[in-house]
Amino acid sequence: MASMHQEQLLQKIRELIEPVLRARQIDLVDIACHFGSGRTIIRCLVDTARGIKLDELSSANRVIGVLLDEHDLIPERYLLEVSSPGLDRPLKKTADFERVIGRRIRVVTSVPIDGRQEHVGELLGANEEAIVLKLDSGDKLQILLPQIAHAVQEIELK
Repeated sequence: MASMHQEQLLQKIRELIEPVLRARQIDLVDIACHFGSGRTIIRCLVDTARGIKLDELSSANRVIGVLLDEHDLIPERYLLEVSSPGLDRPLKKTADFERVIGRRIRVVTSVPIDGRQEHVGELLGANEEAIVLKLDSGDKLQILLPQIAHAVQEIELK
């Protein structure tokens, strides 16, 4: 679990960079911070509605780096990693879930639901409050968004 300092830092970074990325039609999908080895690593996952190209990643990396340096949010040395979320991108916002309705997803909940914390099934629906999964058993399961610790689309390789 992230420390309070780490959560506050991530929130400040998000508030700083999200409006600038949004103005470039780039979404901040996720942001994470890792401390260790005398260096802080800031990882930003970014995307666009049509997917993100290498030149857009490079541009996002530059603008985020400049903003972090100008506002001196990270006093020690840091490494900035800006990348595409890929096929296994985390599902966090309602829009993320809406984009994958009809597909299989894996959801880990912060509390057990029906005795389990991991649930896999077809996403039937999503709104600002909850998602609905059709489990392999055929049962439907509603999961409130605040109960979701982690969710990703299941990638089926054939």
